[in-house]
Amino acid sequence: MSPRVLLRVLRVHHWTKNLLVFVPLLMAHEVNDSRRVVNALLIFVSFCFASSATYIINDVIDAKHDRLHRSKRNRPISANEISVRAALWIVPFAVAASLAIAASINRETAFGIVLYLLLSTLYTLVVKRVMLADVILLAAFYSLRVLIGGAATGIVVSRWLLAFSSFLFISLALAKRYADLTRAVSNAEEAPGGRSYRTGDREVLLSLGTSSGLISVLVFALYLNSAQVTQLYSKTDPLWLICALLMYWIGRMWLLAHRGEIDDDPIVTAATDPASYIVAAVAALIVLASI
Repeated sequence: MSPRVLLRVLRVHHWTKNLLVFVPLLMAHEVNDSRRVVNALLIFVSFCFASSATYIINDVIDAKHDRLHRSKRNRPISANEISVRAALWIVPFAVAASLAIAASINRETAFGIVLYLLLSTLYTLVVKRVMLADVILLAAFYSLRVLIGGAATGIVVSRWLLAFSSFLFISLALAKRYADLTRAVSNAEEAPGGRSYRTGDREVLLSLGTSSGLISVLVFALYLNSAQVTQLYSKTDPLWLICALLMYWIGRMWLLAHRGEIDDDPIVTAATDPASYIVAAVAALIVLASI
């Protein structure tokens, strides 16, 4: 197995999702605490191993359907670049490394990784074929990264952050499904196999997804009026500009989904989208100016 195939079967480009473990550290303004930063780095690595293990299991089970998919057929297992047996040999080593790293931090973090692995397996085997339940669990995986990042760094994740992330990630999970159906319609194909959605469901997913995204902006706006904000920031008025940035970014992701330009995952798409980096940079400058 070549290093290139190994990196692809591990889906290294999806590791950007695991950067969410740093969110509690950033939101609490604790980036100067070296111990917490080290723990955040460790749980990031732990999540990379854990998520890669679940991706391999998912690709093995979905290989039949992936071979019929426009982009997923190029994944190493679907393209027969690596045998199923060889791919599955990677899983126990990745799981063991992930659990060992998490356990070195604290018990809560190790429990969180175990929960992620169990829920991911449940998703692959059952939930991904249950309409709407799949997107809710997908969103839960993102929020779980935030929660476990908090557990690793000893920072309590506020209910504001949890509510905001839940609605935002439900919106992005729906965008993923919507983009799949949009590409199928554009290419005169059937809906992707192994899922419970039909091409006619696009309008419903569009409505649910865009409304969830806007609700996340509303939650953020309500958070700006809370007592927690005045404790963390000396100036709160500039933070309202982030609401506009969020509306722009969420709208952009949905427009890309509508055009069929999200190939696999909105988070991965954002990681290669220059506009997303500009939005993140401007938001960071606003936060720094408000501290």
